[in-house]
Amino acid sequence: MKLFWTWDHCTNWTLNIPGNQNCGSGNAYTKHPGVFLQDYKRAVDWCASNGIDGIGIVGLLRDRHGGVDTARELCTYAREHGVRIYIIAGLYGYGGIYYEGNHKYCLDRFLEKNPDCTARGTDGSIFKCLNYSPAGGTSAVTGGCPSSEKLKDFILESLDWLFKTIPELGGIQMEVGDLGVCQCEKCKAKSREDKTGYISFDAMSRIYPDAVKTVSNRSPDAWVICETYHHFMQNNAHESLFGYGTPEECLDKLTSIPENTFLQWVCDRQIADGSWNENSRLPSVMQKYRHIMRAHFGTYWSKHLRNALEVENIRKQCYLSHLSGLQGVSLFGESSHFHPNVEFNYLAFSYFTDHPMASIEKYADTVMAKRLGGKCLAEKYLNFASACREPHRILEIQKEIINILGHLKDFEQIRRWEYLASFLNAYYWESRQPDYMKGEIIKTSDINV
Repeated sequence: MKLFWTWDHCTNWTLNIPGNQNCGSGNAYTKHPGVFLQDYKRAVDWCASNGIDGIGIVGLLRDRHGGVDTARELCTYAREHGVRIYIIAGLYGYGGIYYEGNHKYCLDRFLEKNPDCTARGTDGSIFKCLNYSPAGGTSAVTGGCPSSEKLKDFILESLDWLFKTIPELGGIQMEVGDLGVCQCEKCKAKSREDKTGYISFDAMSRIYPDAVKTVSNRSPDAWVICETYHHFMQNNAHESLFGYGTPEECLDKLTSIPENTFLQWVCDRQIADGSWNENSRLPSVMQKYRHIMRAHFGTYWSKHLRNALEVENIRKQCYLSHLSGLQGVSLFGESSHFHPNVEFNYLAFSYFTDHPMASIEKYADTVMAKRLGGKCLAEKYLNFASACREPHRILEIQKEIINILGHLKDFEQIRRWEYLASFLNAYYWESRQPDYMKGEIIKTSDINV
């Protein structure tokens, strides 16, 4: 299974549109409302042509771009093209099922009316988390309290409403929110978690089983994906997910989740430091479930660069997922394939999922060569594109690109090489400019989630 992960506000498959954004979480939707459907229908078209099975959307239900009616139109269009749209939704944060708007099932509206259901900080006040955005301008988010039965009932009711109201919806990636651990007296009494953390496994174990069953009862065909925010090897995450009680209690929680559920993990750090390798396998207790491994390659998250070429990391993601026994992979799909680096990332994602044992050289020969002018040129492109992190190399590379362009006749091949030249020029130019803001900005390469 191959999935694209997206956030509505920075999914830009339509170029040169006012309001396009390239970063952030919790941002306002700043484009013309109609662009939402155009962006995602273009993404669906590409997915249908290149073997991508589904697109997840944070912000699928937002008043700004049409709410339920727009979501139904998009989901229907995707189904007609053999692709699923699934919602990415926080259960205790990020607006809940109806991400933003004046709607009964918007979590923010519910918490405003029911402050007794909000998460609390150490001083007992309502806990608010500031959504991170390199561009700034995001607002504080109020999370829900996992100990609140009233809130749990609201969450389950909203899930049932969602799949009843939008039967065309392909599934859900549900999260508890990475906003912090509630420190009310009830949560402290029930959980042994580190109260300084920002992710609650205890909250997952309390809501996921019932949430999964609610969705499956209403829509047996739906994909149900439970986000863990961890790699399955990280800090015994597979054990932490099911609580902090006795082994018997943890096993009860584990077996209460239906076996067709997907558990979703993340691998950026483990690929970077090599801790996930050919000998890694899913723990036996987890093998009864289905699993997805996501990554942030080609984005502004996790020390990556948006629209940078990440073919080797994507190859590792697919290769190690296959060896470890996972059934699916997920990659950000927010940028248009107009950008050749993005195009090659997406094509690598599709290719290496289907051919996980293949080499980079085989991919370059099979997929990239015909789009760049030959196998030799494809290998050069792989080498040149990495120079965005080594600007001292770029001047000589530009000379070589000029020479390559002089021998090409195909417009699309020429366009891809011209793009790479422009992409690298921006990094070369920036490397030569004075830095007047030392210590005042967070560089993209410093971001880690």
